[in-house]
Amino acid sequence: MRILLALDGSAGADVARSLVAHLAWPEGSVVDAVRVIEPAWTMLAVPMVTYGGGVEEAMGADESRREMEADVAGLARPGLTVASHVVVGRPANVIVETAARLHADLIVMGSRGRGTIRSMVLGSVSAEVAHDAPCPVLVARHPTVGRIVVALDASPSSERVTAAVAGAAWLQGVSIDVVSVTLSSTPSPSAMFSEAYGGSLEWYGEAVAASRREAEACVEDAAERLRAAGLDATSRLLEGDPAASLLDAVSHDGADLIVVGTHARSGLSGVFLGSVARNVVIHSHASVLVVHQVPVAAAV
Repeated sequence: MRILLALDGSAGADVARSLVAHLAWPEGSVVDAVRVIEPAWTMLAVPMVTYGGGVEEAMGADESRREMEADVAGLARPGLTVASHVVVGRPANVIVETAARLHADLIVMGSRGRGTIRSMVLGSVSAEVAHDAPCPVLVARHPTVGRIVVALDASPSSERVTAAVAGAAWLQGVSIDVVSVTLSSTPSPSAMFSEAYGGSLEWYGEAVAASRREAEACVEDAAERLRAAGLDATSRLLEGDPAASLLDAVSHDGADLIVVGTHARSGLSGVFLGSVARNVVIHSHASVLVVHQVPVAAAV
């Protein structure tokens, strides 16, 4: 397995590094630690530039390499090789492009970096990478993983999420709660009188029942597949606003990781009836694993 670990010397990157050190990666795995130096001109969307000659001297590559050596010290262990890379460019672009070039299986990064706009709720780099990466992205907020919420929505992305979790050897030994959010049994006033529901409570009740049947089948099937893979998995349904319900489930379970999926065409903005996955990435206090539904053309 190949893991791309994004480091920038920030507290968020320290959490990501600690999480990589904690997890039990498959024998023979490689961690590619990447440190990106962002010059002022990258704000103008200048393409990624790797170090060489005068640029290297001007951007202080030697100091960055020394900091990188300190960051990865002790990370290597039997069965786990560590390589380090220092690159000049726009951080999100560099991370995504490096992951593609190295054929990374997973990107691990902190939720807050040392970017230009430090006051953002989620570092713009993390949000952009989570949207554009060619592989799953683990946004680290806890240095360990012991309990996981796996969020499904009965769409094609749910199949990919289930397969990714079932095949993740580094998640062995954790407790998994597979959940899906259904329509609320009590319609809001806007739902009751909207044209979509025709003002019919009977119609709404039928829609809720159908939604619950589909969601229940989805989570039960996923939990069974995860148990068959040797994981400790249970399933349940949530009701209400999708993003709020998922965040409540994380708090209720004491989970330190939530897994969400995306759709091929719309990325983070398309899952769970809109921007739910993005809201989870931004607001969750737990780490978030984003599993992409990669378009066929991109996967080739």
